[in-house]
Amino acid sequence: MSFNFDDADVYSVIQTIFGDVLRVNYIVDPSVKGRVTFRSVAPVTREEVMPLMEVILRLNGIGIVEEGGLYRIVPIADISKEPAPVNLGRDPEKVQITGKALVQVVPVRYIQSSEMVRVLTPFLSKNAVIIDVPKSNYIIISDTDANVKRLLQLVDVFDSEKLKQVTPQVFVYAVQNSKAKDVAALLQQIFLGAKAQTAARPASTPAKPAVAGQSPLTPQPQQPQVSMGQAAGGEALISESTRIIPDEITNSVIILATPEDYGLIYKTVQKIDIAPRQVIIEGLIVQVTLTDNLSFGLSYAMSTDVRATGIKPFKKDLNLTGPASVNASGLDQKNIPGSGFTFIGTDPSGNIRAVLKALEDRSKAKVVAAPHILVADNREARIQVGQQIPLATSTSSQPVAATTTGGTTTTAIPVVATSTIQYKDIGIILKVKPQVNDSGLISLELSQEISAIGDAVVVGGLDEVSINKTEATSNLVARDGETIIIGGLIREDTTKASSGIPLLSRIPIFGALFGNTSDKVTRNELIILLTPHVVRNQQEAKDVTSEYVDRYKRGAKDQQIDDFIRERSQKKQGSDNGGEQKEP
Repeated sequence: MSFNFDDADVYSVIQTIFGDVLRVNYIVDPSVKGRVTFRSVAPVTREEVMPLMEVILRLNGIGIVEEGGLYRIVPIADISKEPAPVNLGRDPEKVQITGKALVQVVPVRYIQSSEMVRVLTPFLSKNAVIIDVPKSNYIIISDTDANVKRLLQLVDVFDSEKLKQVTPQVFVYAVQNSKAKDVAALLQQIFLGAKAQTAARPASTPAKPAVAGQSPLTPQPQQPQVSMGQAAGGEALISESTRIIPDEITNSVIILATPEDYGLIYKTVQKIDIAPRQVIIEGLIVQVTLTDNLSFGLSYAMSTDVRATGIKPFKKDLNLTGPASVNASGLDQKNIPGSGFTFIGTDPSGNIRAVLKALEDRSKAKVVAAPHILVADNREARIQVGQQIPLATSTSSQPVAATTTGGTTTTAIPVVATSTIQYKDIGIILKVKPQVNDSGLISLELSQEISAIGDAVVVGGLDEVSINKTEATSNLVARDGETIIIGGLIREDTTKASSGIPLLSRIPIFGALFGNTSDKVTRNELIILLTPHVVRNQQEAKDVTSEYVDRYKRGAKDQQIDDFIRERSQKKQGSDNGGEQKEP
């Protein structure tokens, strides 16, 4: 038979096909409406009429449901409410094309059911229904049998073993040489095109590492969501579902990505997670202080006071009027030296009347410090050999409350209440930040300080501590194993002072009897040397450590030999003096 419908009402077409041609019982939903234009060039067999009718009605959003010989012509959106057959499975070959509508329950195996719903929705018939069942990872399709078969073919393509390799999976990379937080921040900037966002897994949450091949884990909602990065030309480097999360507890990076994307990330992280180079900073600080002091002179006092008549050669009959003295400050008990040659003359009452002194003081002090510190490349390190001293930064006073006793008022007197103390680091302090390049040069940012407690100074009527400080701050470049000087200071202070009776104190040789002379020479020499050594691997670090341990052992052994020789010498000396000594 042949058909020719030219803009015919869909109700007339249904009546012609189901009533006149097929001669079956049918019922039409009142909401069914539409127009049909169809012309068959070749004759159509009776078996092909129903599939042909399915196509004509589907274009108008109409479906056919058959139950007990009664055909229901209803909108496709209402098929789920009609007694349409329900099938379970995903094999498109099992769907028979009869021109009728059905309900198909499809299990999704490899991807999320919600993802499959998004894929199939554009391919549904007009007014067809698709439902997502996420808990069981199923979807339900209500459509015509021909379109259900087509949708199952799409399911077989997008939910198959072949596309399993593009399914996001959880990978765990154990960081070996760096911190997981830093590695994750770099990977996020490279691949996710966002600023470093690090959210460490809470300590109470146990780690759940996974390997490729396991079912993907849905990321926790509290984890940071980072936008997908793009290349310079706008092309995405990795898929949108990729997530990079640091785990500081296990020092690992958790990566949610497809195997293909993880391969790209893994190659990158291997280049990032490398053993950092280290630098041993070997310093040498030499400070020499030379002191040469010479002080000599005569101090005396003459007086006609009766108490001084007992001092020879001064007698009362000299009839001297008023006191006379030379270098009177030298008669003070505080200024009399405790070492060297000193002659003191006193009167019967114990007053010092004459002092003759001659003192020469020579001293030599040498301070040698050799600080060593190991620091990673481009990291800052600090070493201190010294102490912390308290310094008063502020002092507050509080007046005593005035009191009244028997009508007499006591005026308030301010007293010291509290002092603010701040501790200051002194000694030998070395701060250094090295940066090693491939050519063997080492760029150093360093600060070297040598400080010690100085003489007390009076501030506001109180004695405060002063600090003698020598500091060198520099940026320099050195080669591996090269010794360089970063600072040097040679200072010499010469002080000469003389006091005495005018003219008489300048007489050669005898002038010393009429005055006091003091010469003081102080020389300070300070040299700071630095030698950097690059440690590129663990073997070099082990060799350096062994070298220092051997040096310490040799020093301890030499000390034991010196102690043994000293003990033998003492025993031999005791034996020579007649004592009985038994050698071990």
